[in-house]
Amino acid sequence: MALPPVADDAPAQLGPAGRAVWELVTDQCKWLAESDRPTLVMLCEKFDRRQDFMARLEASDPVLYTDKGYAYANPLVGMLSTLEQELAKLLGALGLTPADRTRLGVAEVKAQSNLEKLLQRKAERGSGA
Repeated sequence: MALPPVADDAPAQLGPAGRAVWELVTDQCKWLAESDRPTLVMLCEKFDRRQDFMARLEASDPVLYTDKGYAYANPLVGMLSTLEQELAKLLGALGLTPADRTRLGVAEVKAQSNLEKLLQRKAERGSGA
């Protein structure tokens, strides 16, 4: 039994980064089902959070100093690292990395062979394109 595909209506709470990921994934990843929606929403929300962390880090420094002059890592660096690990897990769970697509047996990416290119050019000439 085939599952219904994930609907392409992006959740209202998504910001620009999350919405861009949502649109890309729902357009290109036809193997995702509506039952994958909660995981996809979480992925997109985390991309919004990553954009926020990156902007805050850009406005700050990776190394901060106490009032006594002792250096310490900006907490955003660790938070960003943890978030990126979570993103990698979610990407894998949805089959959005090459290795995970192979493991799931979906969406093989293949360069066009010379024969396919030749046939495409012939078809374009024949159609007057």
